[in-house]
Amino acid sequence: MPTREQLEANRFLRPFARWLGDPMVWRFHRRGVSRGIAIGLFLGFLLPFGLQTPLTVALAVGFRANLPIAVLGTTVTNPLTFPFIYFIAYKTGAGLLRLRADADQLLVQPVPADMLDRATGLLTSTVGPTYLGLLMFGTAAALLGYALVNGLWRLSVSGRWRQRRSPGRTEVPGA
Repeated sequence: MPTREQLEANRFLRPFARWLGDPMVWRFHRRGVSRGIAIGLFLGFLLPFGLQTPLTVALAVGFRANLPIAVLGTTVTNPLTFPFIYFIAYKTGAGLLRLRADADQLLVQPVPADMLDRATGLLTSTVGPTYLGLLMFGTAAALLGYALVNGLWRLSVSGRWRQRRSPGRTEVPGA
């Protein structure tokens, strides 16, 4: 964990050192990690690469979520996965909106005289369905990630408590 002095030494982070220096955004505890993974997955699906990290950091600090886990969660979309995720998101959104595959038809049509019309048509027929699909994926991933991390953490802790209470266990001093 960086210290407050290290954050204040960085000229770009100095204005935010007060919020980034909060120990709650660096501590690994059940609620903070659950919030962090939910924020990271949601924004990882919803936003393009350049916008993910700054907004993730702001939301993690605002919601007192674990900052490293939130930023790590945004890597769900990376240069290797985003073409597949965006394609499936488009197909999902178009299916939900019951759109005919206009974008598919625009891609195979001969080039019109006005390229701007083709670009506009392609943009309007793909952006809406794609972002609807991404919004659904992000929401589902955030809810599932939150529930899984929270549930697995609880199981782990309850298992350790059960192990401590087991009658055949001998307590080792200092352990």
